[in-house]
Amino acid sequence: MEADEELLARWTAGDAAAGRALVERHLPAIHRFFFAKAADQAEDLIQATFLACVESHARFDGRGSFRAYLFGIARHILYRHYRTKRRRPDLDFQVTSLADLGPGPVSLVAADESRRVIEASLAALPLDHQIVLELYYWEGMRVAEVAGVMECAEGTIKSRLARARAGLEAELARRGASSLLDGLDRAGGVARARELP
Repeated sequence: MEADEELLARWTAGDAAAGRALVERHLPAIHRFFFAKAADQAEDLIQATFLACVESHARFDGRGSFRAYLFGIARHILYRHYRTKRRRPDLDFQVTSLADLGPGPVSLVAADESRRVIEASLAALPLDHQIVLELYYWEGMRVAEVAGVMECAEGTIKSRLARARAGLEAELARRGASSLLDGLDRAGGVARARELP
């Protein structure tokens, strides 16, 4: 299988087939990322992410994974979307949650009640915390990759993971569903102890 970096280089040189291959490889994960946070605008945000990826390809230096680079772009696109939509360039996603932004209930992909409760609980967390948990559990990224996406140190990500998990535990407990935290893998995540603080 051709490496992401090679496909990106060929795509930026005009090879449309390489671009299609790269998009097809990463589209499911980027779709999940946006659908859980802005379902009504997910398609536009996905397109903006891949367009920005090609336009800013020179910034990808290969030190981190292409996947982390792409999620970093997606995060910036998402933040810009909400800052523009709310006409608030000062929104702080360390404290602002989707519930604060008022988009209504998080779009639910499955009929499974435990997934709905977990998604609603995630939506009540600050958006940065939600993203860190989703990248770590649902996307299976390592702490170093999440740090690349969030543009901060690995130690910061470990602290955020601990705070985000504690916040999720508290939110699940408030909803009477604290036992669901152990079932993140059944809800679509990959519950792993590896690297967790």
